[in-house]
Amino acid sequence: MSADRVQQAPPSAAARVIAFAPVIDQAARAAGLDSALLMAVIEAESGGNPQAVSPKGATGLMQLMPGTGARLGASDLFDVRQNVAAGARYLKDLMRQFGDLSLALAAYNAGEGAVQKYGGQIPPYAETMSYVPKVMARYHWYRNGYLNAASSTATRFGEEAPERANGRFFMVASPVRH
Repeated sequence: MSADRVQQAPPSAAARVIAFAPVIDQAARAAGLDSALLMAVIEAESGGNPQAVSPKGATGLMQLMPGTGARLGASDLFDVRQNVAAGARYLKDLMRQFGDLSLALAAYNAGEGAVQKYGGQIPPYAETMSYVPKVMARYHWYRNGYLNAASSTATRFGEEAPERANGRFFMVASPVRH
């Protein structure tokens, strides 16, 4: 088969999300969140597609509704930096409001009113009941799998890996070829 006929597989959702790591890290630091958590939310919400638009109008990497984005200072939800920064602030607000990561994620997915309506419990919506454990599992993967691999990769190639401060900072290095 000729080289021009070989097609590369499309990048995985994780690879697309990881490509935005510098923007995600910056937003995570500003909001006081773990970048691995934002990566997990982005993967679940948009699969790492900054142009994603849901049937209900949620937009961008973090799938913010226009009103929510505007309230949180994002005037262009297709702008990756604005979208991720606003989404991080929103998630931090939900964590303060509900005091529990699972409930904050449920509110991010189903809306604050839905969590309140069900007495501070995860709403019994199939999508939300699937969403929360999916995001939690991906959060643990990014935090324990990906971020640890990034640190060991950097060290293996002779670069000093910085302290990650609870997963907020990490580096990915590739071998230097001479």
